[in-house]
Amino acid sequence: MPEPTNATSRTQLMADANPDPVETLDDFLAIAATEVHKDAQNRLPGQYRFFHVASDYYDWPYEQRARVMACPSTFHLCKTLIFENTKWKQDENKAVGEDRYWCVIVQYEGAVNITKLEKAARGRTGASRKGMHLRIAPAEKSHELTGFTTNSVSPVGMKTNLPILVSTAIANLSPPLFYLGAGHVDWKIALPVQSFVEKWNASVVDFS
Repeated sequence: MPEPTNATSRTQLMADANPDPVETLDDFLAIAATEVHKDAQNRLPGQYRFFHVASDYYDWPYEQRARVMACPSTFHLCKTLIFENTKWKQDENKAVGEDRYWCVIVQYEGAVNITKLEKAARGRTGASRKGMHLRIAPAEKSHELTGFTTNSVSPVGMKTNLPILVSTAIANLSPPLFYLGAGHVDWKIALPVQSFVEKWNASVVDFS
């Protein structure tokens, strides 16, 4: 697959998108993902690419999903999950809610080892084992924190500045690109892994 196209050109962005039901990038932005576009453009100008997918995309096997976006492999298809530390207690030395929620990026064909994930989170917060119990946050809380609904959650343009943990399996992808939700269920975004990690201050963690 070629590198993501120059994001400043809307014609280029739409070159591989299906025309229906969203016909232009302007329509896309008006619907749900203005913040995704703004954030990507501010941090990675010219290094990302949007893809429009059919409304039944999540009914397709991974191979078909990868094929319609010319994705290098099914392992490049990733998702964003919001986790909550259900044992969290407010530390008076930190901002309210800091370190309570985590943005975790994993391959669709990957897995999350909670023990490893909690160890990584403890390493960032200094929390004890007894003070860390990560579980996927309820959909309504994920929406509140990110601004995005189920199957559209993205670390790009999130409403809240959550700490981001990226699977080492994603960091080791070749070519080094990954595909994520883009703020609307019918849109995806491709990003260069290392540039994303640097610009979003993400941590690469072995939690598979």
